[in-house]
Amino acid sequence: MGTLPQSELRKDIGNQAPARGFTPAEKALIRKVHGYMPTAQLLSILNERLICDLGPDAGLYTLDQLTAEIGDLTPVTPAGGHDWGSLRKLLAKARRDGLLELISEQTINDFAVVFSLNAKQVLNLKDIVLPAKEM
Repeated sequence: MGTLPQSELRKDIGNQAPARGFTPAEKALIRKVHGYMPTAQLLSILNERLICDLGPDAGLYTLDQLTAEIGDLTPVTPAGGHDWGSLRKLLAKARRDGLLELISEQTINDFAVVFSLNAKQVLNLKDIVLPAKEM
């Protein structure tokens, strides 16, 4: 596939239909890698997939579209919020995202080993997270 001159590229982009919304698979990809990959590179990958799926006439995703999607994924809890209200919001978000149901006592124990938590910290974590699963 050859590259087009800038004038042709701009003309082609201007003639394309607007891009569709992100598919569930693309949203999952964005959710998994947006924190590790530059936005421009992620946009390039998504557009390459789109062209492979729908052909060269497909409307490409825009940076604004991707930025809006990433903004929807950004947690709404304030940074450094260590009060009960922030903790409840964080647990509610984890429940909505399906993450809370994946946490078991073994997961907490493994986390404690990796991050060198003391016995009191492990007990506090279990007392907060495990009952929240049952709600």
